[in-house]
Amino acid sequence: MKLSGKALLFTACFGWLGATGAATPLDQPVQRIFREWQVTCNNLNDCDIRNTDENMRIVIWHQAGPNGEVALDIMSFDADKAQGVWLDGKRWDHAIARSDADENNDYASVHSNDLGDIQALIAAAKNALTLSLTSDNDVTASLSGLNAALLFVDDRQGRLNNQTALLKTGDVSADNVPPRPSAVPPIPVPQVVPLNNAPALIKSVINSQQAILKQEECEPSEEDVTRSEAQPLDAQHALVMVNCGMGAYQSSSVLFITPRSAPEQAKQLTLPLPLKDEEGQPNSVSWFTNAGYDPHRGELFHSARGRGIADCGESAIWRYDGEGFRLISYNSQPSCDGGEPGDWPSVWATPGYPDHSNSR
Repeated sequence: MKLSGKALLFTACFGWLGATGAATPLDQPVQRIFREWQVTCNNLNDCDIRNTDENMRIVIWHQAGPNGEVALDIMSFDADKAQGVWLDGKRWDHAIARSDADENNDYASVHSNDLGDIQALIAAAKNALTLSLTSDNDVTASLSGLNAALLFVDDRQGRLNNQTALLKTGDVSADNVPPRPSAVPPIPVPQVVPLNNAPALIKSVINSQQAILKQEECEPSEEDVTRSEAQPLDAQHALVMVNCGMGAYQSSSVLFITPRSAPEQAKQLTLPLPLKDEEGQPNSVSWFTNAGYDPHRGELFHSARGRGIADCGESAIWRYDGEGFRLISYNSQPSCDGGEPGDWPSVWATPGYPDHSNSR
């Protein structure tokens, strides 16, 4: 994905609760590494804790709020049978649901949505270095950094010394945990006014925006032009998606907000992303991967795989409200470490709208 901060930044809104008048502001999302573990907490404070080993995936997910749902998934990609749970080569004596490889999943796994089960495993693993689902320990996951990751999440969600904490449990009632934001922002979608000149709009934008296309290293061939699209935004504007080329499994496009009556005045669409870049600077997207726009829902889609098996990448949905694009959801898995295809942690979610995360 190519990022550019030089193009026009079209309106996008992140401050949902400020717009709806709710009293509790949303937390900014965070994605951090603790040795061999990654933590992602979205703006609603739902947190995903996962290891970075390639042969085994452990994911602990805890939804924000006093009654937040919880899930544990352990997937041993090189094992056919889940014999149990071993910590540093010693079997953990606890009943927890195990599944062998089958026609749906080609790996052994453990799953639980029971907070007590998950707390028990975390307590048992507190001083352990490795975890395995087989007695021979051929495939293990490192637990280095897990305690720090769990403590970070407990603190962020207001669960320290709470009955619902993952690591630092205590006697404090779940009622003391801060609530999960639930205010649903109204996002009206403009009435769809069909286009009657889509090919002409695309041609005009490509001809008039050569400087920006060259800056973005987008040189569409005739085949790319045929893959380009124009969709209605509102009565005055269209969204022109200039296809810049097709790779092995995805394509990228540069997008323009285009006045219907004056397409030569099109402005490039660049949208901010909720996570900062590696230098700590605001991040944005100007190349949209596998882009699509549904005018009836007013939704713009972007999904970029880091590699073909989709164990890393990002996806986003924005909704157009007649003035700008509002971020609905954003998922990101920066490291390619052998996880399930498309299982990318939620970084941004909007109450009342699908967050397109894998269900746990």
